[in-house]
Amino acid sequence: MESVTQGVLTPQEMQAQLEHRERQIEAIRRTSDALFSHPSVDTMVQATLKIALEVLRADSGTVYLYDSQNDTLVFRYVIGPIADQLMGKSIPASQGVAGTVFRTGTPVLIGDVSKREDFNANVDKQTGYQTQSMMTVPVKRTGGSPIGVMQVMNPTVPFTQHDLEVLEVLCAQAATGIEHAQLLEAQRNAEIGNRVGEISHDIKNMMTPIETGVMTLQPMLDDLFQQVASITSKCPEGETWGAEVADAVGGVEGLYSWLLDDLLTAAKRVRRRTQYIAGMVKGTLPPPVFEEGCLNDVVNDVVKTLKRTATDKGISLKTDLDRALPHTPFDYDRFYDCLYNLVNNALPETPAGGTVTVRTRSPKSPGGNLLIEVQDTGRGIPEEIRKKLFTNQAVSTKVGGTGLGTSVSARVAREHGGSISVESTVGVGSTFIISVPPVPPVPESPG
Repeated sequence: MESVTQGVLTPQEMQAQLEHRERQIEAIRRTSDALFSHPSVDTMVQATLKIALEVLRADSGTVYLYDSQNDTLVFRYVIGPIADQLMGKSIPASQGVAGTVFRTGTPVLIGDVSKREDFNANVDKQTGYQTQSMMTVPVKRTGGSPIGVMQVMNPTVPFTQHDLEVLEVLCAQAATGIEHAQLLEAQRNAEIGNRVGEISHDIKNMMTPIETGVMTLQPMLDDLFQQVASITSKCPEGETWGAEVADAVGGVEGLYSWLLDDLLTAAKRVRRRTQYIAGMVKGTLPPPVFEEGCLNDVVNDVVKTLKRTATDKGISLKTDLDRALPHTPFDYDRFYDCLYNLVNNALPETPAGGTVTVRTRSPKSPGGNLLIEVQDTGRGIPEEIRKKLFTNQAVSTKVGGTGLGTSVSARVAREHGGSISVESTVGVGSTFIISVPPVPPVPESPG
């Protein structure tokens, strides 16, 4: 006679199920609280992952969010011993267990990752972390499509099917919160975009009289100095007034044309940059316009514009240009904005007596990338700020700064098929490195 009738749970099984239900309820309660107490995507993601690790007693975990533009899964938040090495990086959405779960929408419990063919061991090799077991669950609402993946690794007690169910419930709740936060951010960005658009229109109106005035003043001054030259040429021999007049106007005559050209160029760039930022916030940027040219020319123009600012601060602004730099198609205006932002950010971070150097280098091998570096001898960038530099979460350390400069530079690098990175040591300085291919990508057709 069987001691336990088929279908009737033992006390131990009942206790296990009760603990499982309690964990589910605890996960639901805590993620529901987080849903209404964390208004941003990042804080929502952080809270969700922290709850998952605590409830499931795991050693480390990751929330990947899908980047549709690049078809990648981004390490949006990581908790564990290698968090600093992974935060902000990405993997192709077709790779690894995370990619499998994201594509299929089916959760996976792996007791021994070495037996799983799609386990991507490269992350462990690069970081030194040893993944033994894991659970991977799509972050999606019930019946919806995944917006990302949550992965928890190496529990203190082996994962069970009940734990997988708990993580599924948590991720479903989290997906609702994350999508809600994304909608709020989109709404906020739309409002900001509209406001910046209004400001852009105001700036355009304010720039118009400046541009008109410069264009009117240029021929008037040309004519004035021609008349002065004609008058002084008639100065009788033996009299000094002709030379005195020539000396009096000589300084202005030598500079006015350059000053007016620079003023007109600066006014146009102010208007253009404001329009660019408005488009960036709204997500309605037109594709870049690629024209053949030399990036050294952009560097020289940026340095010429900021030379006076650097000199006033007691900073040496230098160039180290590769004269053999090959010509390449690029969008001049956007690359100017990219380099201007980087150099302009470096100047206030560099103490008097320091140096900011803009450097260009040709590809080291056939098919290699061109390099543009902005190096300063400034204060350096703390790690917590460096992590967010090229994201929309960037924080400015300048008084009145917006933090948009580096994210704009990153966008320009991507538009040219390249990338941007930074090397920095606190107290020593920073080097921003832009790497772009000799031939940029073909812009996608609208629609």
